[in-house]
Amino acid sequence: MTTIDPQNSNNPAEQFSIDDFVVIPKQRTLMFVITELMIFFSQIMVFFFAAAITSNLLRDEKQLVSYMDSKINENMWYDILGTILAISAAIGVIACITKALAKSSLLERVADEVLNELPRTAYFFGSSTAGAMLAAALFIHHHPQDGTTSTFWLSKALLYGTVGFMYGCLFAYALKHKTHIKKIGGFSI
Repeated sequence: MTTIDPQNSNNPAEQFSIDDFVVIPKQRTLMFVITELMIFFSQIMVFFFAAAITSNLLRDEKQLVSYMDSKINENMWYDILGTILAISAAIGVIACITKALAKSSLLERVADEVLNELPRTAYFFGSSTAGAMLAAALFIHHHPQDGTTSTFWLSKALLYGTVGFMYGCLFAYALKHKTHIKKIGGFSI
């Protein structure tokens, strides 16, 4: 990220007005995690509502099963592993491009923005799976069936949601801890 030194007499900031900047204060670690958690929960809500809407507000079991099959299937783990590897590869490529090319504040800003969005891709898998499982739990709660319970689906949703959130949040923290997290006494709290 490009920084502007106000002590430098050749300061490029003199070319800009105050309206040309967005000031985002650094967050404490706890606030960062809470913000990321709210973003993750909103994604779960989107997928839950998508499941509810496509299944006639959780009244059509066949449509709900079809929706769940699109999110939870035998290829799911390959998709997750592939996405983790793809995110790592994308970070490497972006880092190489920004290091190889001449200094460009625009390129650095774009690279930072792209890198900061990659953890959202990790959230996608955890939230889509958890949202579908929560819809299944609510459906089974209102339409009890032999062999499976709503508690089973709630537990699985919690497990998948927790794993998806932890990976995405830790990844986001690793990318943003220098620029977005406030350090107090040498530590990010």
